[in-house]
Amino acid sequence: MKLLPLVAPEIATTPLDQSHYRRRPLAGLQSRTSTMAQLENFAKDLWIAKGPDVRDLGILWTTRMVIVKLHDGSLWVDSPVYVQSDTLKRVISLGPVRYLVAGTPRHVWRLANWHSLFPEAELWASRPSPLTLGKSQLAFTRVLEDDPPKGWLEDLEQMVFKGNPLIEEVIFRHKRSRTVILDDLIQNHLEVKGHPFRNAVFKLAGVASPDGGVPLDIRLSFIHRDLARQSLDKLLSWDFDKLILAHGVCIEKNAKDFVKSAFQWLM
Repeated sequence: MKLLPLVAPEIATTPLDQSHYRRRPLAGLQSRTSTMAQLENFAKDLWIAKGPDVRDLGILWTTRMVIVKLHDGSLWVDSPVYVQSDTLKRVISLGPVRYLVAGTPRHVWRLANWHSLFPEAELWASRPSPLTLGKSQLAFTRVLEDDPPKGWLEDLEQMVFKGNPLIEEVIFRHKRSRTVILDDLIQNHLEVKGHPFRNAVFKLAGVASPDGGVPLDIRLSFIHRDLARQSLDKLLSWDFDKLILAHGVCIEKNAKDFVKSAFQWLM
């Protein structure tokens, strides 16, 4: 039986050209018009914004970006999404956008159009893999590694979650708010009324809210389990209580217990 890919499909969602909103980098991918949230203050110097939902094989996926205001007043943006003009103005008012980041190979394509808007921003991405979506000719500053660069060292910790050759995600922790930032590795999808197939697939994959989890296809592609367990030990050694997810409901308290539960299959 062929598994449906639970690494979330992506479309180009940019603040510049809405024609890219209809781009289809995966077969059968379609965008769906949705109401996007305004910039939400998740914690001090930490914001999130919901992007447009996407549809793939009849399944709806949510998207979300994260913005951190660094100690020098500049902005760090992970997995940028299309936002309305008023939200974009709010982003600009927060400070200069200095870093555009893709912590997962599946979000690399999102950087291109935001870089057109903020050409002085540095581009950082996770290690390329067969699942890298939207490979571009952009000049990346460097590949993200375990050690954060000097520019955000004071504000963010980071680590590469190893053991999966298809999707080696880089995870971040915002120190001041004790918040972990995840892109694809854990998902927590709400049930959507009128979409029984979508709801059933997410339940089967182990990523339905309120428990969420690591998608089944990602679990099955962790072929180096020892490396994965070492990464999990490092993640759980961090001091955090909140969790921001790119796909699904975020966790605002007791996030470490949520993460432990999501990785029970690996323990």
